[in-house]
Amino acid sequence: MIVKKLIAPVRIDFAGGTTDISPFKDKYGGCVLNAAVNRYVIGKLIINDKKTHLEYTGNIPTSSGLGTSGVMNLIWLSLILQRKDNFDLNYKKELAETVYGLEQAMGLVGGKQDQYASAFGGINFMEFNKDKVKVERLNLSKEFIRKLENNLILVYTGKPHFSGNSNGAMMDDLRKGKNNSNLLKIKKIAIEMKNALLKENLGKFAELMNEETKERKKLHKSIIPESIQNIINIGINHGAIAAKVCGSGGGGSILFLGNKQKLKKQFKEKVIDFKFDFEGLRVLK
Repeated sequence: MIVKKLIAPVRIDFAGGTTDISPFKDKYGGCVLNAAVNRYVIGKLIINDKKTHLEYTGNIPTSSGLGTSGVMNLIWLSLILQRKDNFDLNYKKELAETVYGLEQAMGLVGGKQDQYASAFGGINFMEFNKDKVKVERLNLSKEFIRKLENNLILVYTGKPHFSGNSNGAMMDDLRKGKNNSNLLKIKKIAIEMKNALLKENLGKFAELMNEETKERKKLHKSIIPESIQNIINIGINHGAIAAKVCGSGGGGSILFLGNKQKLKKQFKEKVIDFKFDFEGLRVLK
């Protein structure tokens, strides 16, 4: 009997999401700043004489806006390939690209940030130009990483998040020439946010989180409906200085930056505790 287990993290996106999706990335080039976190999908493949069994488990809420479906596909493909040695970066990149290709063949509207974030792990700035992807791991001090973790809080809204619906609507508007300027601003914010992190400027980072949310809201009415805006307002009134919807919005999770103790007291069981993951996809022993 063969038993193989893999584990891979989901991600939080700080800025630039949607710019990794065609046709925007093909025409303008996209930039995304995101981070893998220690909320995982675990896949197990069991092969014996009678059957082949594949199963998933995870410690992530359903439709959380954290790229879970891309992570599941990453694990599924890697399990089927049954690679036995260590996963180097070239293999991880090849895997992420293959998963993206399969998702596109199935008609899903999405980009590549989820697959790359899960495969690579870490806090990364990603550039997407047509079919080329460049991943830059941010070299941040351990002290600043802890500071980020101590000031960021992830809250599950309890509302289902379906990225394909929001992404499809945004790309339809883009083809009509409606979203070009907003997405270009979001791309610029991702670059500025990367620089703020490298300078360890948490105040500027918070300011840019709010700018990202402001511009993202303009992309489509489904991204931050009244119900989500109400949750953001509650967070701002209870210690947050910045807020950003995760993924394509419309539900899922909201990332806040601010007084973590006050926010945890307010949101209670809706809080998704996390720390950053710097390993990415790996064998679970």
